[in-house]
Amino acid sequence: MTDISAIETIRLLAHAVKKRLALQLEVEALGLVPMQVRLMKIIHRRSPCTALDIASFMQRDKAQITRLISGLLEQGLIEKHPNPKDKRSHFLLLTPEGDRIQESLSKLIGQAEQSMLEGIAKKDMQSFFTVTQKMLKNLEKDQ
Repeated sequence: MTDISAIETIRLLAHAVKKRLALQLEVEALGLVPMQVRLMKIIHRRSPCTALDIASFMQRDKAQITRLISGLLEQGLIEKHPNPKDKRSHFLLLTPEGDRIQESLSKLIGQAEQSMLEGIAKKDMQSFFTVTQKMLKNLEKDQ
C-alpha cells in the first residue's frame, strides 16, 4: 500500500479527468467548461427538465446552475420552453446545434475514457466500481 490516502488518490484522479476533458474541449474549440458539458449531458438524458431538477440532480447551488444555463442559452445550445404545470419554471431542451455538440462531446468523453482505461483488466474495473459505490454509500449515510 502507498503512503497516499484514498481521498488524495480520488482527488488526483478527478483532477486528471477534468483536466483531460478541458484540454479536449479547448482543442475542439467548443468554448465550453466541463460543468457545461455535464449540464448538457443531463439535459440530453433527462429531457424535459428544469434548472431546479438539474441543481437537485447535480447537488449544486441553483445560482451556479443558472449561470451555466445562461451561458448555454447565449451560445444557442439549449432553449427554454414554458412548463405547462408550473408557470414559474421552464423546461430546458437542447437545440439542434446543442444536439450536434452533445454528439461530439459523447465521442470526446468516450475517447478520454478509452485512453484512461487502457491496460486495465475488466475484473479490475469491476472491483473499482464496487469499491467506489461502497465509498459513495458510506459517505451518503454520514450526511
